[in-house]
Amino acid sequence: MKSLLFVPLLVLGAAALLADGLVVAPAPYKGSLEERAQEAVIVFTPGRGKQSATEDLILKIRVEGDPGHFAWVVPFPNPPKTAKEDPKLFEELHRYVQKRTTRSRVVPSKGAAGETLDAKDDSVRVISRKVVGTYDVAVVREEEQGALNGWLAKEGFKPIENGEDVIEWYRGKGYVFSCIKVREVKLAEGVKDADLHPLRFTFETGGRDGIYFPMRLTGLQKKPFDVNLYVFYGAWLNDALDRHGFEHRGFRLVHRDWDTPKCRPNAGKTWSNPRGDPYLRDLSGTIPTVTAYFQKRHPGRRFYLTNLQANGLKPGNVRDWTNDLWMFPYYLDRKFVPYDARDGGPAVP
Repeated sequence: MKSLLFVPLLVLGAAALLADGLVVAPAPYKGSLEERAQEAVIVFTPGRGKQSATEDLILKIRVEGDPGHFAWVVPFPNPPKTAKEDPKLFEELHRYVQKRTTRSRVVPSKGAAGETLDAKDDSVRVISRKVVGTYDVAVVREEEQGALNGWLAKEGFKPIENGEDVIEWYRGKGYVFSCIKVREVKLAEGVKDADLHPLRFTFETGGRDGIYFPMRLTGLQKKPFDVNLYVFYGAWLNDALDRHGFEHRGFRLVHRDWDTPKCRPNAGKTWSNPRGDPYLRDLSGTIPTVTAYFQKRHPGRRFYLTNLQANGLKPGNVRDWTNDLWMFPYYLDRKFVPYDARDGGPAVP
């Protein structure tokens, strides 16, 4: 692998609010229902040899509208495993980024039920179904064009309007859809939106060095939206070094961890043991939930946190993208093409 670059940058600003997938209302609901805010935590493990890269993608959304219950449809390259996560992850990471960006201008529940498999259908195959907290999560693969909307209708939800071309694009790539049925959403009087507890999706990207975040399906909604990503990777991410940088997709860098003279160069930070890490030590008491997550999921591994944001993305523009959002390491060679962006890679349209 080519050498990766770690250099100081200027921090661009403070954290804001938070889109991937699509919210679908139940059939009788007549009001509007859209994602107004979404945040994600992504923890990436690169692929080795024939072994695929894997991700933990933790999603938390806020929806506008009061349907009582609704479905949330998210595409993935491969069938994910799903679990509930603590919303405090997002609170702590938000405060962490705020403290980092104000201190320095220089940056070099309930257990889930077991999974059950449904019988194969000719048009939509239900790969798994699982109850996670207040969610009913079905992972399905569309086998025939137009079948996903029919399946959603059978489940009591409205079809995805004007989205057959995008759904067909995912089907052609062999993607699956996580269809999350949300129930028991009750809004207090005068409240117009609802926060939902986060879900963790763990899946194989099918590649080596590309970090996946679903975006195109969100391009089917009508209102502009924001995205706020906390990405954990063992290296820095490409910003605008070449055409594969995230800035070319309308994202900006808010914060990324850097190396101090006391840090081991280019080695990441030990988020599962922040008290023992010279960079994280001073803020270790403010991230107990984050620490517990890494102790549970990635003990001993080292990551740099990169916080990215995009504000006011226009759905029509996102729908016209030739792929979802893929993020890559900061390779030193400007001419080097990331492995997953090469012919046959998962990040190729």
